[in-house]
Amino acid sequence: MEEIDKKKFLGLYQMLLIDAEVHPKELELLYEIGKEKGGITEEEIQEAIFSPNTLINLESLSSEDKIEYLYNLARIAWADGKIDDQEINLLQETSIRLGFGSENAEEISHFLIKEIKANKTFSEVLSTIENS
Repeated sequence: MEEIDKKKFLGLYQMLLIDAEVHPKELELLYEIGKEKGGITEEEIQEAIFSPNTLINLESLSSEDKIEYLYNLARIAWADGKIDDQEINLLQETSIRLGFGSENAEEISHFLIKEIKANKTFSEVLSTIENS
């Protein structure tokens, strides 16, 4: 697993832990996202989770990769069918850490959650953003 992918997974895993209850659907989705991203194996995901000593800056991601990262965070937050304040706060904080303006963090988070609840794919979300 590339270092950037490892860091992304650690961030996604953080969303699983935020509400102090790891729902099986959340963990299942984490592995599904790994498969979507080029066939990352379960072993590589487990290594990233249990060896979180790789620190790199996510700000170096492209704009599309940043949006996809936030999209996947929102997917994990919604995987158990509910989103609590801590998950929303983490999504907003991550938006800011990725370089989006703090004045936009709440709007970005609510938009992504709305799109996830509507079962929109990342391609559909990206198309909506590009056409607005």
